[in-house]
Amino acid sequence: MLIIDAHAHYLDEPHYLKNLLKTMEINEIEKCCLSGLGEKFFCRNNSDVKRAFKMNPDKIIGSYYIQPGVSGIDEIQEAYNDGFKMLKVTIPTKPYNHKSFYPLWEMAEKLKMPILFHTGIVTIPNPSKEISYSSWDMHPMRLEPIANNFNKLNIIIAHLGVHWNNEAAELIRMRPNVYSDITGEPDGWRVRADRIGLRKWLWWEGAFKKLVFGTDVHYSKIPDNLNQDKNWLIQYNIDKTTQKLYFANNILNLLGMIENG
Repeated sequence: MLIIDAHAHYLDEPHYLKNLLKTMEINEIEKCCLSGLGEKFFCRNNSDVKRAFKMNPDKIIGSYYIQPGVSGIDEIQEAYNDGFKMLKVTIPTKPYNHKSFYPLWEMAEKLKMPILFHTGIVTIPNPSKEISYSSWDMHPMRLEPIANNFNKLNIIIAHLGVHWNNEAAELIRMRPNVYSDITGEPDGWRVRADRIGLRKWLWWEGAFKKLVFGTDVHYSKIPDNLNQDKNWLIQYNIDKTTQKLYFANNILNLLGMIENG
């Protein structure tokens, strides 16, 4: 079965890319959507990601990081021209749905670049007093006005909202252009998801058709997340067609890389 990691990061440590690609090969992950969040997250930057997908076009899909309130629409256009296929967004200076950010979402919609929005509590591993943010600005329901106003913009909610799971799940149920991943650290919110059961939030028929596979962890933890996801799909008796959507076809459709899933 084709597997694509829709939520991967380029960490700033020696030989990270080489080890990531090796881990992908061992675990039969065909491609990953890679982003770099910069030094505040101990990551490489957008330029490093660009070099990575230019050198590995069959394995890496470029995901360009923007910070709403700092990044501008020209930056998105330039990223698109450089070959980036999607956007990664976190730590906005104001709520995601602030009207001043609408030109960003309009540009992404125009260029048909899906946006992966971080939602829920965020931890910055390399903080500074110059970085000010509120997780409340990244509540999943901040994405509702964006989905409504830009209904051709494909939106992915990261982590099913972390601790706002009900809201994230209902939003993907009610809005056709909104999807979610269930990424995160193996010992993070996914422990609660495992103990409570994902069906608590993804309760309706076809719910798993609105999910995309991703990891959002260090390459050494990717096998753990992948195996847990496979076990979840078995546990919930998810059919093979939906599994194909989850592991690859949904993200490929959102990226416009296949005609139908």
